[in-house]
Amino acid sequence: MRSLLNIFLLFSFLMSSEACINSNKHSNTSGLFDLKKLEGRWEYLSDDTYQIEEWFMTGENELQGRGFVLEEGDTTFIEFLSIRESNGVLTYFAQISDMSSSEVVPFTLTSQTASSVQFSNFGQDFPKLIGYEIKSDSTMQSYIEGPRDGQSIRIMFNFEKQ
Repeated sequence: MRSLLNIFLLFSFLMSSEACINSNKHSNTSGLFDLKKLEGRWEYLSDDTYQIEEWFMTGENELQGRGFVLEEGDTTFIEFLSIRESNGVLTYFAQISDMSSSEVVPFTLTSQTASSVQFSNFGQDFPKLIGYEIKSDSTMQSYIEGPRDGQSIRIMFNFEKQ
């Protein structure tokens, strides 16, 4: 009888240990943003501008993209974007097409959840923060944030997937 009790206790211990291991595995990955959620063509229409971001997966954890703004039918702003690991940190890179130096500006990962991701570069004039939050399969909210006219502002964009 005693050996049956020992077997039962050992079995209970192993089952509870396995449950804890599986729980920890799930909680570690559930807080990470899946870059594949950004893939596709996203459009934002306001009263005076039409903005588009297009993202393409180019590797397991790497995106290439471009963003542009149309005003009254003319392209007024183009930027080339990428998100990839750099020096062991997930980094957002932006290159504005009309910059004479063609400088690529990095923004490093600040925070992430399963549905949102934020990058920062506090050495930049504006923006200092760039963020994305997936609201559903077809909607995304993006923002840029930083100082303007002596105060911190956040500009929001409500994108729809096309």
